[in-house]
Amino acid sequence: MTTSRRFLLSSYNVMGRALAAFSCAAIAACGGGGGGGGGALPVLASTPASNAGAPATTPPATATPNDGVQPATLVASVPPATYGAGSEGRQAFELLNAERGRCGFGLVAQNAQLDAAAQAHADWQILNNQLSHTEVTGTPGFTGVTPLDRVSAAGYVAAGVGEEISSLFYSGSIAGTGVFGVRALLALPYHQLGMLSGYRDVGIALRGSDQLGTTASRGPRTVQQFNLGFTRSAGRQEPAGDQVLTYPCEGTTGVFYEITNETPNPVPGRDLRASPLGPGVVVAVRSGQTLTISSATMTTLSGRAPVALRPPLTKNSDPNAVLAPHQAVLIPDASLMPNTSYTVSVAGTNDGTPFEKTFNFATGAGAAR
Repeated sequence: MTTSRRFLLSSYNVMGRALAAFSCAAIAACGGGGGGGGGALPVLASTPASNAGAPATTPPATATPNDGVQPATLVASVPPATYGAGSEGRQAFELLNAERGRCGFGLVAQNAQLDAAAQAHADWQILNNQLSHTEVTGTPGFTGVTPLDRVSAAGYVAAGVGEEISSLFYSGSIAGTGVFGVRALLALPYHQLGMLSGYRDVGIALRGSDQLGTTASRGPRTVQQFNLGFTRSAGRQEPAGDQVLTYPCEGTTGVFYEITNETPNPVPGRDLRASPLGPGVVVAVRSGQTLTISSATMTTLSGRAPVALRPPLTKNSDPNAVLAPHQAVLIPDASLMPNTSYTVSVAGTNDGTPFEKTFNFATGAGAAR
């Protein structure tokens, strides 16, 4: 990659970018090492009051129709974001919603309270030279120990909240980090679950050591922080009971072709920098239902060259106990090829009902390194 401040998707794999990523979705269990990646979304025991920062949408009725299939409660439109035109935040927001919307996961609305919590925690990590979901009382920029503490301090009354973080160490400038952060997190198996889960609101912060004046003292650093949540009054987004969603899905392009770092590690003991994986392929159904995978294949679209996949990552096989029963991730056992189209075929059951899906997606030139 060149050192140009202009963001170019095609340049990700040339410059040596040090990427570290942590994922957190279990509110009470979020720790310094990252304790989950968007599995079963937590629901607080207490009943929070209505949140003024929730998106201006009315959750659809959830009565079961005559055919017995639970209807979707997916969000199809959200208010315009207030991130500046062309800003890193706007680019990240628009890409995240484009990817979620295309593949049927529903849109998320910008939330000012989650924005504030995201920026405060991103700044805390840079000021204290940390990459963590847990803040330490009394340290510079402290706003709360856990993600729930921090969003609550910002005024967001959460029924569920997730936190996805990546950090780059090659520059103190945030130029190009908005799209990079989304693409990277959507390639990492645990992080993509959090980025695609049934949240309704999002707060985004792209912060750098140049902004905070720590580049000279602590070295160059940026943080890409995504706080996601839903309120009890709005509830979480859900697909219909008979839907099977995937990410990538038919027509997805620009997928990062390689991952070299994730915490928690989806293959414990494997050095991902020495032996990278390909990007995760999420398969998901409505929460509360059970997904099983009976077969899965991936080939190149041209030539039909087979791609070796690891055994499906499911609740029963997940070494880090992150996935819920309605989720699975298919993981290529080695890097894919850049700028290449692939075909995925997957079969299994959704709450006992058989399904088969086949779709094509394409990698770009970027990698989660």
